[in-house]
Amino acid sequence: MKFKIITIPFNKDKETFLEEEINNFCLNKKIKNYRVEFFNSSDKSYWTVFFEYETIIDESKPSVQFSEAEKLLFDKLKEWRKEAAEKKGFPVYIVCNNTELADLVKNAPKTLEELKNIQGFGKKKIEKYGKEITELIKNFYEVK
Repeated sequence: MKFKIITIPFNKDKETFLEEEINNFCLNKKIKNYRVEFFNSSDKSYWTVFFEYETIIDESKPSVQFSEAEKLLFDKLKEWRKEAAEKKGFPVYIVCNNTELADLVKNAPKTLEELKNIQGFGKKKIEKYGKEITELIKNFYEVK
C-alpha cells in the first residue's frame, strides 16, 4: 500500500481549486481510501487530500518493448523532460508523460508536422517543446 498527500491552493483569479494535479495522479491508481481536509493559512485557503492507493501501472517503465537504441533514446528523452520540467518548475508529467515518450521513441518524429501525429502533442505543446524534441531525435539518429 502506498500513500500520497496532495495540497492545492485556492486560485483566487479563477475562484476555484485546480484539481488537475489530483486528476492526473489518480489516472493510473486504484484509490483504496482518501481523506479530504480544508484549511486556511496566512489568509489563503487550501484543499489537502490524503490518498491510500495501489499502482495499477508501473510508471517507471513503458509497456512497449524497445531495442537497445530505442532504450537509449527513451533515456535521453527522459533526461530532456526532467530538465525542461525543472526550468519551468513543473512536475515531469506536465511536460510529457511516459506513454508520450514511448510514442516519440517508436515514431521518431523529426519534423513539427510529424510530431502532430503523436497523441498528447497539440499546438501548445508543440510550440513549447517541439523544436527541442525533434532536434534531439534528429541528432540521435544522425550518423556522423
